[in-house]
Order: sequence, then C-alpha cells, then structure tokens
Amino acid sequence: MIAYVAASYSKDGYRGADLTRETYEEIRKEVRSKTFSQLTTGKYRETVFADPSSLEQQIPFFSIRVGYIELIRLLKNIGLSYAKATYVISAIFASLSVFVLGLIILKTAVPIGILPVVVAVAGYTELAALSTPDAMACFFSLIGIYSLMTGGRLVFLIAAFLPLIRTDFMVLSGLLMGYTYLHGNRFISLFSILSSVSFYILINKLHDNYGYLALFNFTFVGSLTPYPADIVISHKAGDYLIPYALLLENLIFHSHSVIYVLSAYLLWLKRDQIKVDVNFYCLLGIPFVFNITHMLLFPTTHYRFLVFSISLILVWSLSLLGKPDRHEKIGRLMANSSLGQ
Repeated sequence: MIAYVAASYSKDGYRGADLTRETYEEIRKEVRSKTFSQLTTGKYRETVFADPSSLEQQIPFFSIRVGYIELIRLLKNIGLSYAKATYVISAIFASLSVFVLGLIILKTAVPIGILPVVVAVAGYTELAALSTPDAMACFFSLIGIYSLMTGGRLVFLIAAFLPLIRTDFMVLSGLLMGYTYLHGNRFISLFSILSSVSFYILINKLHDNYGYLALFNFTFVGSLTPYPADIVISHKAGDYLIPYALLLENLIFHSHSVIYVLSAYLLWLKRDQIKVDVNFYCLLGIPFVFNITHMLLFPTTHYRFLVFSISLILVWSLSLLGKPDRHEKIGRLMANSSLGQ
C-alpha cells in the first residue's frame, strides 16, 4: 500500500518531504494505529518512513504497474483515497476473476458447483485483500485464456497489454501468442507479442526501472536495502543459487504443490485418454509453463503471482478425475452386454 500510494502521489508531482507527508498521512488515516506502527518500524521500513530519499528510491519498482496506478488515480477522482483504492481494485478484480473462472469451468466437464472449492484452494479470497495489481493481472490473464478457449480475438489485445498491468506477465503474453502463432494466426500473433515487448521496454525506460538484476539482488540477495538506487549487484554465483535452493525447499511444503503432483500423476496415469486440444494447453500447458518460467525468473512460491494458473491446473485435474479410464469403460460395456443377455 505504501509503495503504490507513493507512486500515485509521485505521478501527481509530489517529491521529497511532500511525497512522504502525503503518503504516510493518508495511510495513517486508512489503517489501524497498530498496523501503521508495524509499517514504520524495523530497519528497512523505518528508514523509508524517515528519509524522503529512501521512499523515492522505492518508486521505480512499483510505478511500472501502469494500469494499476492509473486506475488508482481514476478512483481518486470519484472520491476514494489512494490507499483505499489499492484494495478496492483488488476486491473488484478478484470477484470478476471468479466469474471468468466460472465461465472457464463451464467449458469443461467439471461441475460448476466445484467453483467455490477451486477459489478457496487457489487463494482468490486472499488475493482480494491485497494492495497490489495481482488481482487485476489475474482477471486479464483468465480473460486471455477464456478467449483462447473460445476462439475469440480478444486474446491478441490482452497479450499486447498485459505488461501494462504487470511487466512480468509478458511471459504469459509470449505463451499465448506462441500458441496462436503455431495454430495459424502468425501475423497478428507477431504484432501482438512485438507490441507487448515494446510496452515492456517503454514502461521500464520511462519509469527509470533499476532492471532485472537489481530487482533480483534487492529481493533475494542479502537484506532489504532502503536505498535500492545504490544497490551493488553481486557477482557471486552462490548468491544466485541460494534463492533457488530455498525455492525447492518451500515447494515441498507449499499447499499448491499437491496440485502440481496431482496433475503430473494424472498426466502419466491417463496419458492414453488425454486429448491434446486447446483445453489441454489452456488449462495445463500454458499455466504450467508460466509457473515454471515465473519461478525460474523470480524464485518465490508466493501465491499471489500464480493464483490464476494454479486454479486452471486444478480445474484440468478435476476434469480428468471425472473421466472414466478405458478399463472402466470396457468393464461397463461388458456389464451392460451381460445384462442384455
């Protein structure tokens, strides 16, 4: 919340002590005093709170979420504070995401009554409460998948503009357009992915983003620095391997790992009856590759990045569980034949 409120006020032209004052005064009004205390204590948070230069240096990490920031500012014009707008947007888009997920389920053999279970397991309720653009990214990702499943043209527009919501979701743009390119829509697929890449480069350039290595070092190497503009990029291989070792350890105990194991087991167990069609790619192939790629680029298992994809993988697994295997079908035919005699 602090970062996105600050990014919004920075967009309004506030700098230095004025930016700090406007940001923290608004957040103080929005959260409980105990929460505000937690947000401003500790070495890192206390420095960001006390030094306007430190707060300004955090902004390039967050101002690149252009769609989210502009929507926050739009809601300010209709009476919401920036702080309140951050989670109102999440609540709205998480709800819309559930609706689109329901439409996707209707395209499968999974009963629509299973929707609340998928929503709870995947983490949509938690996503709705965050002051981040993740619910917004989830919604547009699901819209892109649904458009692909139904043969719609909206997928090309979604793929082009996903980096405006979350720059890392350019990975999904590439996967969506890779599928459409291989299935005949070559010109528009290339145009869409080139637009996505162009937006990605332009956004990072205009907002003076520190770059991928700076973000990786800031997040995973050493302790958080309140002055990321001065961060020193590590050249030690071990500093880059440790986050992946921790990632593997976290995956073992992560609740979503059960879904990964289940889908892999079903993929092997029912390989003879799996139809490799658009639903297979939309519900398993693209989401699974997205998750793997995202974790390789940004080694964390935090659910908020992967809610849309893990929910689709779960829907695919449930649809496969509902299908009788070949031996069961033969047994039923024989039983019916015997009864007929």
